[in-house]
Amino acid sequence: MERIAEYKNVHHHFQNGIPVRDSEPVEAALKRFKREVANTGTLTELKKKEFYEKPSVLKKRRNDAAKRKRARKKTLFGDN
Repeated sequence: MERIAEYKNVHHHFQNGIPVRDSEPVEAALKRFKREVANTGTLTELKKKEFYEKPSVLKKRRNDAAKRKRARKKTLFGDN
């Protein structure tokens, strides 16, 4: 039951929705909804907030991402 309550809170937080037009097929409306959810980044945000991460884990994740970015930049643009 607790899991359902958490889902409801998240659902109210994002407020994604699309108006269904008259004589519009449900499949088309669903496709528009999925596109909107993907563009706004709702699912990625939901997955990030699904479990608590300690601040030290977040810091390590950011540092690792920065290292990867520096290494990628170094291989693309040389050793400047």
